[in-house]
Parts: sequence; C-alpha cells; structure tokens
Amino acid sequence: MLALREVEKRFGALAALDRIDLEVTDGEVLGLIGPNGSGKTTLLNTVTGVYPPSGGRISFQGTDITGWKGHRIARLGIVRTFQNIRLFPTMTVFQNVWASQHSRVSGGLLALLRSRPSRRCGDTRRVEEMLELVGLLKDREVLAKHLPLPARRRLEVARALTIDPPLVFLDEPAGGMTPAETADMARLIHEVVAPNRTCVVIEHKMALIAGVCTRLCVLDFGRKIAEGLPGDVLADANVREAYLGTDDALDA
Repeated sequence: MLALREVEKRFGALAALDRIDLEVTDGEVLGLIGPNGSGKTTLLNTVTGVYPPSGGRISFQGTDITGWKGHRIARLGIVRTFQNIRLFPTMTVFQNVWASQHSRVSGGLLALLRSRPSRRCGDTRRVEEMLELVGLLKDREVLAKHLPLPARRRLEVARALTIDPPLVFLDEPAGGMTPAETADMARLIHEVVAPNRTCVVIEHKMALIAGVCTRLCVLDFGRKIAEGLPGDVLADANVREAYLGTDDALDA
C-alpha cells in the first residue's frame, strides 16, 4: 500500500531521516517506535506532505506521491492525528467532525463552513456514526475545549475516520493518558480504527504497541535499526539499547 525507498529528510547538516526503506502492507497495523528525536514524526510529516523529502521516493497504492502537498495526499486517503492535538476549540464536537470532511468538498473548508444547513456538503449521518463509534455522541454539542484529554484524543480519531480513509497515521494517540485510558485507546484502535483499513501507530507506550500492532519498525537517529514481529523486535538488543540502554523503558 505505502512504500518508502531510500527516503531522506535533512535540515541543514542534520539527517533527520537517513535512507529509510519501509513498506506498509494493506490491512496491517504497523507500530513505528523509537526514542525521542529518532525521526518518527519527521517520517510521518514527510509522508503526509508537511515536509518534502530531501531524497528518495514515496508511493501510495502505486502512485508516486513524492513531494506532493498535504491536501493532495489527504484526498488520496492518507490521514493522520497529531501528537499535539489540533481541534477547533470553540466549535462543538459535532462541528469538529463535520468540518473535517472539507478535504472531499469543492472549495475546501471555507466553502463548507459558509454553506447553509439545508445544503451542507458534510454527511451528518456519517458524523453521528463516527461520534457513536468513539463514544462521543452524547457530547455532540460540547465545545471541544471543554473535553477532557482522552475525549479530545478520541475526537481527533473521529475526525480522521470520517472520510473513511484507507490509511491512518496515529501520532502518539495515548499521549498524556493514564494506564486505564491507554487501555481504552488500545481497544478503540483495535475495534474501530484498524478493521478494514491500514494503520500506522507512533507511540512510546509499549503496552499499547504490543497489544494492537502486527509488526514494528524502530528508528534511531533517523535510521531504521529493526523491523519485524513485536515480540522479536522488543527483545532485540539494539532496540533495548536505543531506549536509554535499559530494560525498563521497553517494559513500561
């Protein structure tokens, strides 16, 4: 589905990504892990058009998308959530998900927001379905800024899924959560996000990664240092050394 061939991203003399080869196959849940500064979010930003790659090629479903702008990539069906949550804080839960459909509307978000209720391009039933799936339908009229952190992260997931994308990137979906909240997010990924689509999860919490991912890729200093089944990768000596040289970091 998604293929990276010798992808590089440089910021001056810094090689944030160094000749990364990676394939994401249709229907899998790939975990992308590594210590802070290893290049995980840079890889995500490069694939989704936030940054153009400095070298290499990126293809999606057979189409070369190297250097494409983010809006074109989103319209192909590659969507993401953000480590630092990006919602419309003064819009309701319902409005946030409805507005996320702008990538499929002629004229974009501004045209969608200007449209009259009787002529809305967004699919209201689809929005309600997404809110029910993530457990937020009862909060549809609540302003996003008033939601607790776990609900805001669930709202970001609903926004990502509303256009039914084939490929979803989740950037630290359990960031800042308690163990119980993390377990709830793992269930949401397993039961709602992953079925019938491909998913890439960036996360530091190994309990979530081991519970939902079918394969892992590990980055360190912009290079891929391991790839394979979760059990094999998490037992790899190079991987354990990359996580501050301790066993505890991977057992958390």
